Amino acid sequence: MRLSFKFYLASIVIGIIGGAICVAFRYLILLLHDIRLGLFKLGNHSDFQRISNAITTDSPFYLLLKYLILFVFIVIFLNIVNFIVKEYPTTTGSGLPQTKALLEGKITYKSPFKNIIAKFIGGILSIASGLSFGREGSSVQMGSLIGYIFGRCFKVKNDDNNYLIAAGAGAGVAAAFTAPLASSILILESLRNTNTSDVKKLTTATLLSGLCAGIIASVFFPKNIYSSISIIKPDLKELQSLIIFMIMALTFSILGKIFSKLFIYIKTNYEQFQTRHDKYYLMLALLICAVTFFYPSLIGGNQVFIIEIINNDGFGFFNNMIIIIILSTLSIISNATGFPGGLFIPLLSLGALLGKIFCITLAEFDIVNLSNTGYFVLIGMSVFLISVVRTPLTGFILISEMTGNYELLFPTLVVGILTYIFTEIMRVKGLDDILYDMMFSKNQ
Repeated sequence: MRLSFKFYLASIVIGIIGGAICVAFRYLILLLHDIRLGLFKLGNHSDFQRISNAITTDSPFYLLLKYLILFVFIVIFLNIVNFIVKEYPTTTGSGLPQTKALLEGKITYKSPFKNIIAKFIGGILSIASGLSFGREGSSVQMGSLIGYIFGRCFKVKNDDNNYLIAAGAGAGVAAAFTAPLASSILILESLRNTNTSDVKKLTTATLLSGLCAGIIASVFFPKNIYSSISIIKPDLKELQSLIIFMIMALTFSILGKIFSKLFIYIKTNYEQFQTRHDKYYLMLALLICAVTFFYPSLIGGNQVFIIEIINNDGFGFFNNMIIIIILSTLSIISNATGFPGGLFIPLLSLGALLGKIFCITLAEFDIVNLSNTGYFVLIGMSVFLISVVRTPLTGFILISEMTGNYELLFPTLVVGILTYIFTEIMRVKGLDDILYDMMFSKNQ
């Protein structure tokens, strides 16, 4: 089918406008994150570490006042987000299920522009409050709404409008991760349906918009934070590598299924918890303050934490396990609230932690060296994402584009395919698909 010039132009404009908005969203999140770290982390030390190591001169009154102010701001932010979600219910949660529902005609927007503003403000305040969200969730939905609006402005055919919605979603992902190719693949894996069945149109629209958004993101975020990671391949024979890859795939598949089960269980029961405890905001704010005191880098959604995971040699197996428990708990509770935010960055962080623990375990048996940590961390990021979201192609490409390192493409491909097969045998359903089904289950 011949694609019109208007369709190409619309895809490019959506990529530029969507990329600009989502890059601004990403910039503000990182700015607020830097401010928070500046207040609650001096050098490489949290307030807890400074107190326990007797390297602080802050008075107890100052520390108490600081965390009291933080507590107040968190409660205010959470209440504002709660108000936004109640006023605009379609802005709740991750962006992919809502975009999928829009493409299938199951939800409509009377005021798409107001929903973009609501998602923008709600997403920033959710992450700024300290909830463990990824910026890509809000970016996907904002981008899809921009595609929805400009599809009308360009007066494209009704069928083509769905492809422009998908193009906007792709622009959101590209802006969030500076990964235009992965954004197109994610849309192909997650949002292709009977209304977007033309692969040529879908690929063209998402690549054009994703490329434009990716260029804007690279201008504002030229530094690759992963360039400092040392990727040292383990000195293993081919058969040894294959056995380790199989063990890693099986381990991550089991952990992915456990995480998904726990995620859904808590999310389905969280609403009842809210009705029984009218002061649950205060409890949530206290949890965030406590995590900030011990490990401020865990708060909010930021990829810089992954670099800290790799570079912190002082954290052994036990300490990393504690961080995994804290991060998993905070990520699951954050998503259970229904506030705007994505899943990818928390999953990538958890995958990085699990990859480091996997390497530490192998090093204990003298199979690999601790110098190979970066190798297993990056594979772990990709594989855990695949085990939970079940988008293998996205998992392969996203990490390569984010890190700029394509040397790990082959091992990631092997472990990722094995993980996908194992999760298929275990009947693990993609978490975004489960959340999509949950959106409409209450109304049936």
